[in-house]
Amino acid sequence: MAARTLCISRSGATPIEALYRSFVLPAITPALPSPQSRSSPSRDYRQRPFSTKPSLLAAPRPTPTAKRTQKQDSEITSRYIQLVDPSTNRLYEDPATEQPLPPRTLRGVLATLDFKTHRLIQVSPDEPRNRDFIPVCKIVEKKDEYRREKLRKEAQKESKALQAKTNSVKTLELNWAIDGNDLSHRLDRVKVFLEEGRKVEIVVASKKKGRKATAAECEGLLGRVREVVDGVKGAREMKAFDGKIGGFGVVVLQGKGTLGGKEEGRGGGGACGEELGNI
Repeated sequence: MAARTLCISRSGATPIEALYRSFVLPAITPALPSPQSRSSPSRDYRQRPFSTKPSLLAAPRPTPTAKRTQKQDSEITSRYIQLVDPSTNRLYEDPATEQPLPPRTLRGVLATLDFKTHRLIQVSPDEPRNRDFIPVCKIVEKKDEYRREKLRKEAQKESKALQAKTNSVKTLELNWAIDGNDLSHRLDRVKVFLEEGRKVEIVVASKKKGRKATAAECEGLLGRVREVVDGVKGAREMKAFDGKIGGFGVVVLQGKGTLGGKEEGRGGGGACGEELGNI
């Protein structure tokens, strides 16, 4: 106590001020945070930097209704609806009067549905400005809807496959003096490609160290090619023979099932060329 009093007297403070600084001031002054507490702030329960799962407070993902164009079940907002036969898409009629049945309440229709096997779909779009609007709806079986969707995807897949065939190019190289049997074999393959709707590019040339074909043989070869085109319904000669008879020349054929009948450039338009070989 004597040492404390000595220090106080040297600093010029009275005993009352010294007691205030020693006992009262520390009690009413908030403690400063330690360096460790300042560098490690408390973690917010909403922040999950190391979690791969979305937070419960995050916005919900969009429901499948954003991708569909037709409302179904409880998404329908009208109080009354008009039902149609799903097989004919015609309004249900009264057998006695052959007149369309009156509208029904949405709540009453939904009460009769088994949502495990059936669903109610709104066929007609909403009319927000029409206060008396009554949407047309139909009840469909989920398994039938699934079957139709499966068939639609299969048809779309087949359409893409046909388009890929149509845009592909098959290249065939022939010799003017080709043997008759070899020519028949190659023209049979050309016929198959034309029936598939493909484009076939035939390149005709002479071999440097081979027999030179006569003018009659050259005309006969081009005639055989035209016969193949005429034998495939829908096939056509997209580009007539361009070149020199007996020398180098090209003829382009297009099979059936073309898209718009537009001519495609050689090796262009994203077509994939495939060389069949030469003789």
